[in-house]
Amino acid sequence: MKPRVRVVVLLVALAVVLCSTAAMAATKAPTPTQSNGRYLVVFTSDTLPSDAAKRIVNSGGKVVRAFQQIGVVSVIGDATFVSKIAKDAKVLSVGPEHMFAAPHVQALEVTEDAAVVEGAPLPADNLYYYQWDIRRIGAPAVWARLPLSAATPRVAVLDVGVMHTHPDLVGQVDTMVATSYCPTGGSYPVYTTYIDFDSNPNWTPSDGCSALGGTIYQAHGTHVAGTIAANFGGGRVVGVAPDAKVGAYKVFDVYLYEGDLYLGAFDTAIFNAIIDATLHSYRVISLSLGTYGLRNDKDYNASWLAWDRVAKWANRNGALIVASSGNSAVNLNGTLFHMPSDLPTVMSTSATASSFLLGPPYDAAPGSDYLASYSNYGAAVDIAAPGGDCYPYVDPLYCTSYVQYWILNAGIRESGPTSGQAAYYFMQGTSMATPHVSAVAAWLFAMHPDWTPGDVRSWLKTTAEVIGSRQQFGHGMVNADAATQ
Repeated sequence: MKPRVRVVVLLVALAVVLCSTAAMAATKAPTPTQSNGRYLVVFTSDTLPSDAAKRIVNSGGKVVRAFQQIGVVSVIGDATFVSKIAKDAKVLSVGPEHMFAAPHVQALEVTEDAAVVEGAPLPADNLYYYQWDIRRIGAPAVWARLPLSAATPRVAVLDVGVMHTHPDLVGQVDTMVATSYCPTGGSYPVYTTYIDFDSNPNWTPSDGCSALGGTIYQAHGTHVAGTIAANFGGGRVVGVAPDAKVGAYKVFDVYLYEGDLYLGAFDTAIFNAIIDATLHSYRVISLSLGTYGLRNDKDYNASWLAWDRVAKWANRNGALIVASSGNSAVNLNGTLFHMPSDLPTVMSTSATASSFLLGPPYDAAPGSDYLASYSNYGAAVDIAAPGGDCYPYVDPLYCTSYVQYWILNAGIRESGPTSGQAAYYFMQGTSMATPHVSAVAAWLFAMHPDWTPGDVRSWLKTTAEVIGSRQQFGHGMVNADAATQ
């Protein structure tokens, strides 16, 4: 089977190529996990009882993954299993395991020479000209004071994989781990195998993965990593914290469902990465991903409890989770929740944009910040950061002529005869906002190794620049300069 990848080519002012970062058949993934009998069993205790596996097997289930640290097990079972295990005195909740769809962001690849050396940290950084977002949060003022401490800032990026060989990221990635179920290619952003739910609805890892008959590359994770840590002079862009290191965790799988290929991440693939990153001393875990649920739907109870467990466990063990608030332009104060950004120990990040850029070189005009047209909002939002947009000028679907209003950073070419090579993308989304906050948080942990995640969260809020509604922007725009003074 060959992967079906949708690519649209456009001619615009900056000569860019519109690409599908999901590179799949739809922007919102179906949830085969709700019909194929994959469940999360949350035990009453915060750690697994010694006989957890026996209890599951005796109830008719098959263990897929078990998490001792949080008292959660992923299980394949049927309705009879659910009925039996739900009555177990040691079980708090049982419900469907959910699939996170690949982050949907608009992306445009730079395909012609847009090099401008003016104002760049080093001559090689000739796309810094377009990186208004880095300047908007005050990162250059911090660069003048580097190093801030003897410790190295470190961020774990849980995503589709990171191109560690990209010129801007060479030497910046210190760990590469795949917690996805089909880990071919390791944590590199390449996919050559898939989970076949059509042939085997009750698929487990022991069933193995099928060959795609082709290759899919994904740029999203490399862009996120570049926004955090692209180094001076390595390639053509810079990150917020060029002195930082990134742990690249690949949590997404390609899967076949009802005849189409999708990209998705199981709850437990993400849990596994959060636990591993925390155990390997990453003080910041960056999640540019999310899914939705209904607060009054019991099918989400087990998933919510399991996510709350893993987030609190990471928090107790010294790791701050920073997550995107989501790209559906919805109010999250009602019955709809966004996971994991709505969790109390997770730092929820909304996306801002600028209504007017000065320049070139491009800088956000004073007072031009607004909530990006796609960004979710609500009481759970803690902080905001640039995510890019072009809404004041044209419909977001037709804004390629205003691509300078998006966020530019590193990527891997997803399509064409040179797919798989290093590239640069303009992207927009709360996915792009989140790594700005993650990078500043990593600086704080490096400066104050004795600080708890709560300390860092509180200081980021205290030093944020107030730019408008608390419901939209939380405590304000992340301010790298003020936070690191």
